Amino acid sequence: MQRNGFGTHIGVVLLALIVVPISGMAADGGSSAAAPKSELASPAQRSPDAAIQSLDAALLKSMQMGKSAGYSGRYQALAPVLSKVFNFERIAELTLGPDWQKLSAAQQKTFVEVLREYTLATYAGRFDSYDGERFAIVQTQAFQPGTVGVYATLTERNGKVHRFDYLLQKDGDDWRIVNVVADGVSDLALKRAEYTETLRKKGFEALIQHLKKQIAAYRDGAKQ
Repeated sequence: MQRNGFGTHIGVVLLALIVVPISGMAADGGSSAAAPKSELASPAQRSPDAAIQSLDAALLKSMQMGKSAGYSGRYQALAPVLSKVFNFERIAELTLGPDWQKLSAAQQKTFVEVLREYTLATYAGRFDSYDGERFAIVQTQAFQPGTVGVYATLTERNGKVHRFDYLLQKDGDDWRIVNVVADGVSDLALKRAEYTETLRKKGFEALIQHLKKQIAAYRDGAKQ
């Protein structure tokens, strides 16, 4: 793996909202609220690079399926892989910060489920066509035990390069994504700013309805 300073700056962005260890982390570096192991789980998650390669392969498949498969077809193809490689429980906790502990167990479960659906809708809606794009892993960087950054690229046919920088944490035997920085923009930072404001000003149900409207927008937009 390359060690060329590629991730020196972006590592700060990846870790900006992550304080490790925190009280929510188990001793082995996994989340104490880890998701149940899927029957589809495989050794593909058992190294950080392999987890990202699994995600990239699923995104490439979705792009190649394209419009002919429709939003629903792409969604169904992506769902098993994204459910394995993203730690939605941990992302939900990090997104809401101190407000996470203020939710009931039922509210936490609902938020995780809707956040997962929103993430699937986002990828199914955006990765809907293929024109020779290719993915590549550029560098892997260990920040501390149980926390690793994987820096990847998506190169278009015309040579334009997009950056996808992933922060993964150990969850049992697997490595799972807890943050994505796309072309320098942290997904976790955006979610925290938007969701916590909605939660505090309008309440939990308003936040859930806000996410469901965004999911519907991806679904309906893909049908046009």
